[in-house]
Amino acid sequence: MRRASVGSLVAAALLTFASGCTTVEPGGDFNIADVVYDENFYYCQVEPMIFANRCGPGDPGKGDSGGGCHFNVTTYRLRDYSPLVGETCNGIVPTQGPPAAAQGNYQTSQARMQLDPDLAPLLNYPTKQAVHPRKIFDANGPEADIIRQWATKFSNQ
Repeated sequence: MRRASVGSLVAAALLTFASGCTTVEPGGDFNIADVVYDENFYYCQVEPMIFANRCGPGDPGKGDSGGGCHFNVTTYRLRDYSPLVGETCNGIVPTQGPPAAAQGNYQTSQARMQLDPDLAPLLNYPTKQAVHPRKIFDANGPEADIIRQWATKFSNQ
């Protein structure tokens, strides 16, 4: 008889512990870590591609108004500076620290990225998959591939 009592106690204790571990209360200040995309890849690959496609000043030869693109008229505001950090890169490692204008460009570009790059405004607008004045580059071109590659280079901080 005593043996059955000990077994019942053990079973009851295990049930109590198991039922107490099924949920976790995250608390009132629950946050998911932000995704931080690789700065070096941005400065050495993404930003040079953006500037080569004249996304800042626009390209009057392709119908853009002079100075009317991302240096001036949108919430995706790029800042011009020279020399670009990308001009000093050794592979995907900058050899100089980014100036404030470059850091601002990185931050505004990062804010337009997604882990799934096909949902990222940074890819959808210049490929005209979202409303944009003109198609800057093809969705299957090398420029789009650079943005897709950047989506895989991130950390949670």
